[in-house]
Amino acid sequence: MQAAGFSNRNLFQSGYLIGEWQPGQRFIRHGEFREMDNGHDFYAPQSFATPDGRRIVIGWLDMWESPLPEQQDGWAGMLSLPRELSLSADDRLQMRPAKEVESLRGAWFPWPVSTLNNQQTTMVDNCEAMEVNLRWDCARSSAEQYGLRFGDGLRIYVDAQQQRLVLERHYPQYGLCGTRSVPLTAGADLNLRIFFDSSSVEVFVNDGEACLSSRIYPQAPRRELALFAWSGSAALNEAGAWQLE
Repeated sequence: MQAAGFSNRNLFQSGYLIGEWQPGQRFIRHGEFREMDNGHDFYAPQSFATPDGRRIVIGWLDMWESPLPEQQDGWAGMLSLPRELSLSADDRLQMRPAKEVESLRGAWFPWPVSTLNNQQTTMVDNCEAMEVNLRWDCARSSAEQYGLRFGDGLRIYVDAQQQRLVLERHYPQYGLCGTRSVPLTAGADLNLRIFFDSSSVEVFVNDGEACLSSRIYPQAPRRELALFAWSGSAALNEAGAWQLE
C-alpha cells in the first residue's frame, strides 16, 4: 500500500480486512485495509488458536530492507510478544499481550503519581527487560508534549497539538530515524502498556486499540527511563513498572 499521511509509512505493511466468507463463496469486504501495528517493525504475522479458543498472533519484529545492527553479534531479527486478537464493537482488530506474558513478571516498582511541569524526571536508571504501565489524564494535561523517554534515542509521547501518540526513534549511526503515530481521542484517559527488551519496544494503547512496535538500539550505559512534559503540565494518574524475567 502506498504511504498516505500518517498511514502505511513502512515499505511493507501487515494489515487486515473485515468481511464475510463461507467455504466456496467469495470474500465480501466491509471497509478498507488497516494496519495491524503502527510501529516501524511488524511484519509477516502468523496466528494460531489456543485450546481455550483464543486467537494468538506473533509477528516478525523487523522490516525488510532495514539495517540490522545485531548482525555484528552473530544474529539478526526477533519475534514480537504473543498477542491475543479480538474485534471491537466498531469492527476494528484489537491486539493485547497474551495473558501468559504476565508469567514473566518479577518485582513491581510503583512510580510516584504526580503532575509534571516543564520537567523531566528519571524513573529507572537501567532498563533492560521491563513492562511499564502508565495512565495519563489528558483532560488535565496542558503540555504540548508529554510522555516517556528511553536513553538518547527513543521517545513515546503525546503530541497534544496533533492529538496523536508518537513513537519517535533516533539512531542515526544505524540509519534508523523517524516517527510513527496513532490518533487519540481528545480529553480521554490514555492507558499504555510498554514492553522494553534489549533491542525492542512494543506499545499497547488503551487495552489493544492500537499497537506500535519498533526495534531500538540504545547505547550502554544510556538505558534510563524518564518521564517528561514540555510547554505545560501533564497529569499522571497511575504509573509503575514490572521487572521481566
